[in-house]
Amino acid sequence: MNRLAVLIADDHPMMRRGLRDIVVASDGYRVAAEAGDGRSAIRQLELLRPDIALIDLAMPELDGFAVVEWARAHQPELRVVMLTMYADAAYLERARALGVQGYLLKDDAEDELLRCLDVVAAGDNYVSPSIGHAPVRPPPPPDAAARLARLTPAQRAILRHVAEARTSKEIARAMGLSYRTVQNHRAHMAEALGLSGPNRLLDFAVRHRDLL
Repeated sequence: MNRLAVLIADDHPMMRRGLRDIVVASDGYRVAAEAGDGRSAIRQLELLRPDIALIDLAMPELDGFAVVEWARAHQPELRVVMLTMYADAAYLERARALGVQGYLLKDDAEDELLRCLDVVAAGDNYVSPSIGHAPVRPPPPPDAAARLARLTPAQRAILRHVAEARTSKEIARAMGLSYRTVQNHRAHMAEALGLSGPNRLLDFAVRHRDLL
């Protein structure tokens, strides 16, 4: 039986190793290549044209969504599984809108990866059991644009990076700022937007991406 070729794209070597070990030990799949960032993932897709791609959402250079957008334009037959730490309905909705067939939480990967691959290989859609059927994202509150108007242009630029699930270190590197400056901006943005609690700024940025 021909085993399906799988690309593993994740910027964490230990995560890639764990995924690789699971795929290698399976009967139906083989690892075609690995990538540690988005640009490398696209190069591997161009070169090898695998059957399935495991794409980390938050990678340097280009994030997972950017890689999927490229794949949809150039390799529409590719089956994609999005790997992520984020059990967030907004991310799941965007992945679905891009035609991603699998949405796998990294916490579930050890137990669920092969089942996910089997479902996707069969032409069906898979969502991590920890998420289940995520609720449809509610419409943005009417004051979202007004709240965003409180931010400076620099803060809105940072918030666009936040919406792509980039870390403060990644944002600082991309914008030529210090890590402390980005952290200060994030704190000031949360205050200006009336947000509190972990990941609230990320959630707000993702939900109102179209307004940024």
